[in-house]
Amino acid sequence: MPTADEIKLRAEEEYHFQFTHSPLINKIHLVQIDMNLFLQQAMERDFTDTFHEDLDFRVENERNLDVITHGETGSGKSRVAQSIYWELWTRSIKFLNKKLKFTVDNVCFTRTEWLGQTEKLTLGDTLIFDEDDQSRIGTGSFRQLEEQEKIEKTLRQSQFNFLFCSPLIEQHVEHYILKAFDIDFGKRVNRVVLFKRDETGLTLPYGFILLKKHEVDGYEAKKKIFRKAVQDRKLSDRFKEYDKVAGIMIEKFNMDKLKKRTQKSLIQRYFPRFVDEEVKEIMTSVELLNEKVKIDYGGF
Repeated sequence: MPTADEIKLRAEEEYHFQFTHSPLINKIHLVQIDMNLFLQQAMERDFTDTFHEDLDFRVENERNLDVITHGETGSGKSRVAQSIYWELWTRSIKFLNKKLKFTVDNVCFTRTEWLGQTEKLTLGDTLIFDEDDQSRIGTGSFRQLEEQEKIEKTLRQSQFNFLFCSPLIEQHVEHYILKAFDIDFGKRVNRVVLFKRDETGLTLPYGFILLKKHEVDGYEAKKKIFRKAVQDRKLSDRFKEYDKVAGIMIEKFNMDKLKKRTQKSLIQRYFPRFVDEEVKEIMTSVELLNEKVKIDYGGF
């Protein structure tokens, strides 16, 4: 069995792979290979050709593809998802729908945006959900999570492809899992490790895949706009929004006569973009407004 150093040397004969721009993380990853027999064996099995054959088969036979791409910050998981999107798109416009677009509209940063975009999908479309950025504003309400799971299961037999980017392996209805492992920055190639859950839920590595870099136009700009909006969202602005929603709900329903559980359900139904913590704040605003409390957003 080759050591981690031998694997690294062999890889660098053709590619100059780096895990991240961090020398320490690079070294840690090499030690991980050396310590993990399953990972060592996986790094010896090149599944690249088979992966492309699988994409051909799925598109030509109208089979969908659901994949989780995960990895730590800087590992290239978003790049991997965009590359898979491109591979699926080039096949889909040939065999399924020539009008399909390779568009940033199909890259979502919040669960609310993802749920809305699923309603616009056409035959052969691919939707990316960057859950790494979703974590910046919360995981979403339980109702949103349930709705997402229902859509994934319902559309599993349709020719819609779902790609999920996450720093951790989240629970989805996936066909397999790809870990963004390392990058050749010069040749613009990502190496990912292919994982699959077994019937017990254990996730094991089986081989590696090489993916050429393909980016969706406007992705970086859209990501920057989203992150800036999150950063610029002041606390006082959020409370003003909660109070506005509370006012709408009070006007629409006799909220002070309803049970807390009913209030929560109504807010989630009419304003599904809010996560659980925000719904609680809106319910607090309902109480304050019902009691005619004057709110000063300037603080003390």
